Amino acid sequence: MSFDEPSGHIVATAFAAYPDRAIHLANLCIAYSSQYERNGVAIDLDYAISYGAQAVAATPIGHPHRAIYLNNLGHACRLRFERAGVAADLHHAIAVLDQAVAITTAGHPYRSAALSNLGLAYQRRFERAGAMADLDNAIGLGQLAVDTTPPGHPYRAKYLSNLGLAQLWRFERTAVTTDLDSAIVLLEQAVAIDHPNPAPILSNLGIACQRRFERAGVTTDLDRAIEVLTEAVDTTSTEHPHCAMYLSNLGITYQSRFQRTGVTADLDRAISTLGQAVAAAPADHPDRAMYLANLGIAHRLRAGLATDLDHAVDVLKKAVSATPADHPNRARHLGNLGITYLSRFERTGAAADLDHAIDIAEQAVVATPTDDPNRAMYLSNLSIAHCSRFERTGEATDLDYAIHIGQQALDATPTDHPNLARHLSNLGTAYRLRFVHVTEATSDLDHAIDTAGQAVDATPADHPNRATYLANLGIGYLLRLGSDRRGVDRMNVSILATGLATAGSAPPADQVRAGHVIGLLAQAVNDHALAVEVLDAAVALVPLVAPRELGWEDKEYSLGLHYGLVSEAVAAHCAIDDPTGAVEVAELGRGLLLAAQLDVRTDLTDLDKALPHLAAPLRQARELLNTPHATADQLPMSSPGQNDDRKRQWAEHDELLTQIRQHRGFDRFLLAPRWTDLQPKLTGGTVIMISSGQQRSDAIVLTHNTAPLLIRLPDLARSDVDTHAQAFLEASYDDGLAGILRRQRIISETLAWLWDTIVYPILSATLLHNSDGSLPRVWWQPTGLLGLFPLHAAGHPGKPGALDTVISSYIPTLRALTHSRTRPPATARRQLTVALHHTPGLRDLTGTVAEATTLHTQHPDMPLLLNETASTDRVLAALPGSTWAHFSCHAGIDFTVPSRSGLHLHDGILALPQISRLQLPHAELAYLSACSTAHRGSRHVDESLHPASAFQLAGFRHVIASLWPLADHIAATAATTFYQHLPSTPTADHAATALHRTTCALRTQHPSRPDLWAALIHSGP
Repeated sequence: MSFDEPSGHIVATAFAAYPDRAIHLANLCIAYSSQYERNGVAIDLDYAISYGAQAVAATPIGHPHRAIYLNNLGHACRLRFERAGVAADLHHAIAVLDQAVAITTAGHPYRSAALSNLGLAYQRRFERAGAMADLDNAIGLGQLAVDTTPPGHPYRAKYLSNLGLAQLWRFERTAVTTDLDSAIVLLEQAVAIDHPNPAPILSNLGIACQRRFERAGVTTDLDRAIEVLTEAVDTTSTEHPHCAMYLSNLGITYQSRFQRTGVTADLDRAISTLGQAVAAAPADHPDRAMYLANLGIAHRLRAGLATDLDHAVDVLKKAVSATPADHPNRARHLGNLGITYLSRFERTGAAADLDHAIDIAEQAVVATPTDDPNRAMYLSNLSIAHCSRFERTGEATDLDYAIHIGQQALDATPTDHPNLARHLSNLGTAYRLRFVHVTEATSDLDHAIDTAGQAVDATPADHPNRATYLANLGIGYLLRLGSDRRGVDRMNVSILATGLATAGSAPPADQVRAGHVIGLLAQAVNDHALAVEVLDAAVALVPLVAPRELGWEDKEYSLGLHYGLVSEAVAAHCAIDDPTGAVEVAELGRGLLLAAQLDVRTDLTDLDKALPHLAAPLRQARELLNTPHATADQLPMSSPGQNDDRKRQWAEHDELLTQIRQHRGFDRFLLAPRWTDLQPKLTGGTVIMISSGQQRSDAIVLTHNTAPLLIRLPDLARSDVDTHAQAFLEASYDDGLAGILRRQRIISETLAWLWDTIVYPILSATLLHNSDGSLPRVWWQPTGLLGLFPLHAAGHPGKPGALDTVISSYIPTLRALTHSRTRPPATARRQLTVALHHTPGLRDLTGTVAEATTLHTQHPDMPLLLNETASTDRVLAALPGSTWAHFSCHAGIDFTVPSRSGLHLHDGILALPQISRLQLPHAELAYLSACSTAHRGSRHVDESLHPASAFQLAGFRHVIASLWPLADHIAATAATTFYQHLPSTPTADHAATALHRTTCALRTQHPSRPDLWAALIHSGP
């Protein structure tokens, strides 16, 4: 039966003249309270309190039922406080419950209920105001309630649960573990008693077990927590007022298991469950802020998605806004918001986020009592935020303050606390930064290494954070090797490698980082075999760093964090004279975004013939995966919901691949190719891979019929590569007169350096030649920052160089080259020409219209798209019908987020993701007469993310592009000359030769200006 106000009023009125009126009013109070506890309708509590107060008022002092009615009224007032957060309700609850206890003597049948309810009210006031006296009262009263309730009593389980929850709160405030152990014992006793409403007891036990896991790290506690919390959720209707609380408790427990095991499915479950908790909580519920905060933390932990960080900031801001300034939870919400702002700053570099992180972290510290166990965590968070600000501004006082408060955090952390390792690691980071950038004092480095070592020792072998702490210790060792080499030998490195081998629960990104550092250490102590083992394992994990379900921008960010890894792995293989292994590890770890796209575009003809029942669903799955994450006018960034959909689609795709590979002849279907798979396809010339690591630099010469030839490059130092790359990039984008003069000088110096250290040593060792006297073809495959340089134009002014020795092309990977060779040449030339003399917001390109008009006159196959007609929609619509495409326009290069790079059209940028997701089966040649269309972001050089690679991925077999901005008249001359050197056939297989002749002609016209003739490069077969 359910009650509403009219029916309740009728009942109350009907018994108005009865002498037992108080009993009926009290029953109405109980009925409305119970109805609220079933359906969560807040107005029921108003009725319950009204009738409860009337029942008390109608009952004289000394009446044997007065204590019962007071107890009922106090219970209803506490429920309304829990629902609405009005402090007056809680104070009233305590007052009337205190009266109830005062008038019940020992042996009174309702004394235990009054004691327990009063204790619970005091506990709620502690939760709201933080006064320890209230919590002590709660525990004392709760203990009396249990002591006065015999076994078998129907309410004993409830009283045990209330007492256990109070002791859990005392642990939260004091960190005394005996309180936590006692809480779990009491709650297990309560659960063991058969109770008609077990959900709240189960939930209390679950959260206590989760807290003990966080404190002690015993996984059985975590398993128990998930077990009982799942049961609590399963036995509670979605309309129940506590449903949101049970869901939130279960969600944070899944999150805890993710943080301990690294299993992303648990984090996905946490986010889903916590989202349900927020949705189930009314907008004005006082606990909604806590549910929002829990959801925000989970979103922050889900690495890879920028939108997760944005969502985390949004919901945590709401949590802070919804929490009163004097609420005990406010510091916790501030602390979480601060660390989330810091995480977003690390992702985006937005200075405002860093300022917010520091300001909010300081507020969290100020809002926390000095004896609160959480204060150490807030201090450590503030310390690491100041480290980040130092790295941005170079202000040494930030580091000094970071060390000061980091030490405070460490001093306030018990030696058995689970946060000890984190606080040690953060302090060590501050010391390391001060050593490197400020003091160079060995004492700072010693402190950094000591604290990093203690962090490793304080972390269980299978803990997900262990890889991070191993990496930090390894960085300290590397610095010591560069300083005085004290105490760093093969044994130290071997111990680190062994530790990493057991850190399989760490996130892949952390394992890759640690493997990179330990691999560098192994090479530095000349343990090259160990370096190969560790670095190969790290490279093999790189694809997992950027899960395929993420959007392009999220993936490129994740991959960019591990710049330089592949170069070091190649160097390690070369150090043990294993060029084949070097080639294979380079193929495995470079061009991952391109390889993933190629995988879902591989021709399925053979599969159609042999396994049509699997080919059809695979084709359907690939069509879904080839659809964009966002519409064309949106950034290529995935959202959490899209991420879940992609994850499911990829799982279905991978299951199909598993089935396909079980059939004969398809056992390596879409697996990464081996050298033996690739070598037979390298006909028509020579591929030269070049790599530079910290300890050595090498080239590997590859042909279709000889073993890989390893050539040591002793004069190529990694530090020189970094220096030249920085100077080269700075010179390429300075358009002032001084910048142009500087560019002339820098490019000339760079070409000479490339010839002396790389190109000449390689060509003199290989003695490449063709029997007919023509220049041999070479495909350059540079790794790392070497991919920024014009190797094809290396040489000294006025002397023979690379242009006089070979005809050059560039490839990102061997797989990309072999893929382009499998595509059939075009059988017809349908020329699309796009040119913009005027682009809104950019300088005019005076030579583009004449350049485009001349080409269109010769090949009027398709409409000429000029200026206003050259919009993104029209270009995207025209490309599928073309086989040749010429773009004469500005290009936009974003070095931080390469996927935002593209071609400037009249109404916006034609971005890399928009280009690359095209599938143009008949595309032959794309000529990108635009500035820097082959330029890679410095942190993404191994991914080859630039407009040229995007057009290749779209289907163009040959692409002509530029490494730096060219003068307008030079670009027009180059394009005209290039087309004149091409045969009038639909195919462009002479593109490399035509470009070579074009470059030579420009060099003849401008012999001292390589900045005018060395920029254009060819990619393709």
